[in-house]
Amino acid sequence: MASSGTTGELAGRRLRDKAPFSFEVPTCVAESCYEYRGVVMPDGMPPQCMTALENFPLRPDDIFIITYPKSGTTWMQQIMLLIKFDGDASKLEGQHVMLLIPFLDVVDFANHKDFNTAPPMADYAKDMPSPRVLKTHCLSDWLPLGIRTDDPEAKVIYIGRNPKDTAVSYYHFCLHVLDLPSYESWDIFFEEFIAGRAPQGSWFENVLPWWRRRNHPNVLFLKYEDMKKDPTDTVKQVARFMGKSLSDDVINRIVEGSTFSAMKKSKSSNPDSILPLSEDAKKQGTSFMRKGAIGDWKNYFSEDQNRRFDELYAKEMAGSGLDFQFE
Repeated sequence: MASSGTTGELAGRRLRDKAPFSFEVPTCVAESCYEYRGVVMPDGMPPQCMTALENFPLRPDDIFIITYPKSGTTWMQQIMLLIKFDGDASKLEGQHVMLLIPFLDVVDFANHKDFNTAPPMADYAKDMPSPRVLKTHCLSDWLPLGIRTDDPEAKVIYIGRNPKDTAVSYYHFCLHVLDLPSYESWDIFFEEFIAGRAPQGSWFENVLPWWRRRNHPNVLFLKYEDMKKDPTDTVKQVARFMGKSLSDDVINRIVEGSTFSAMKKSKSSNPDSILPLSEDAKKQGTSFMRKGAIGDWKNYFSEDQNRRFDELYAKEMAGSGLDFQFE
């Protein structure tokens, strides 16, 4: 199990006076998370962040990046910022994409270390100049009223990734980052994931509301696997959605600057340079940008796990018309 850091490091990185969970969770979850509206939430996303997010004042030119964790969020941030800067990656030097686009679910961890008193990032984002690009992993029902309806008032780019690869990537991410639960094994995480008890809740409850809104002019629904298959078309779609007209040369520079290898090498896009890493991640030299592959789930799912997940997937997705590439 990955170490969660020293007592001193964690002193301000845990919520105090948490109520017991209403359902059974692994010890690592009880130590690093709390329950909010029946959902497991990391301590770094305390209730004040959820309240601030739900009441966040929208502007009509806002664009939200919404995803379930480990579905291409950082990738989309890189694409959108390169579109904004017409493919000029030098504009990102000395900055980081994760800080240029506020993550509304968290506290301002860069300037405040105590999760109990740190202000929500939403407070900072309120004063940003327009047009704002913002991101969240939260369930649709927790978002500002103006975008959680079937007629969203601001724009939303939603990225869905096949849930098997998402689960494997999320498991490794939890081991990598200090502020997430360090599950003792893949098998334990798998049980929590299929029960909808992974941090930030159910993959199905996250993705399906935005799939239903996919035909709204303010919603661009993308699939991670399609982005991998045709990154040029992805950049063109996102640019159009942002109201930008770009030359083929600029589009090609954006595609090159947002490849997995380019982002992993860049201090402005690889989150390893700013995330609080677990002790094991530091010792082993693991990276936030692990593989970015399609089909890695086959290296983790047992035959029984795959059968059980396929049964759940068929039940939850029945009638939705949404399907994913799994390999």
